[in-house]
Amino acid sequence: MSVRDLRDKVAIVTGAGSGIGRSLSVELARRGCHLAITDLHEERLAPVVAEIESLGRRVSQHAFDVADREAWPGFRDAVLEQHGSVQLLVNNAGVALTGAFTSCSLDDLQWQLAVNLDGVLFGCHFWLPHLLEQSEAHVVNLSSIFGIVSMPDNAAYCMAKHAVRSLSEALEVELWHTPVRITSVHPGAVATKIAVDARFRGGGYATEEIAQDAISGGITPDRAAQIIADGVQRNKRRILVGRDAKWLAALQWVFPVYYRNLVRAYVDRQLGRAT
Repeated sequence: MSVRDLRDKVAIVTGAGSGIGRSLSVELARRGCHLAITDLHEERLAPVVAEIESLGRRVSQHAFDVADREAWPGFRDAVLEQHGSVQLLVNNAGVALTGAFTSCSLDDLQWQLAVNLDGVLFGCHFWLPHLLEQSEAHVVNLSSIFGIVSMPDNAAYCMAKHAVRSLSEALEVELWHTPVRITSVHPGAVATKIAVDARFRGGGYATEEIAQDAISGGITPDRAAQIIADGVQRNKRRILVGRDAKWLAALQWVFPVYYRNLVRAYVDRQLGRAT
């Protein structure tokens, strides 16, 4: 059964120092959750902790790299020591890598996959045994609309986000007769600061300016957090965040192969404007 009533449940949110992770942590606190929040950058967590505490909720902060397999058992033990149990896991932490595939080094590509895919894989692996012991529990994995459609200059990002979607869908079926429910989240453009930690390698059509303009024109992280929290409480298996995500998902559903021709036409127009 899903976690429909969030009051006094304990939620983990990774990548909670900014963007969707920060807004979702606060939104869950407003709905009654206690929180264990993580970020690679410890200094980003203090303001989030203060906001959650102002809502009268317990919160613990944990600074570690979700791509570090060896760090997860210690994080799990620390959370259980401080909170006793967990009912909601949100694997949100992610980074961006933009550039032609041949312009990205293997280090770039593996960095992208390590955070965006391994971070979700490790979260599920180390927390599912505990979640399966709960009377109700939920795992929320942040994919992307690029986990449904594939776009140029984002090969590793698309690869990771498609894999997160596939992992979520496989687990959903595998765990159907258990207390754990699984949701994959597919945001379109959300006006976060993900570009601050992004790597831009060029060589394609998507310049740093184009990428930042697309992000800044998206919905707010607070609105994205409300959509996600609503979807979790309604036990939605897939959550599309933003009109652009809904349109692109519909396009891929209607034209599962041909949509790539439309993407190519779009890229050609972008390149024509830039020359």
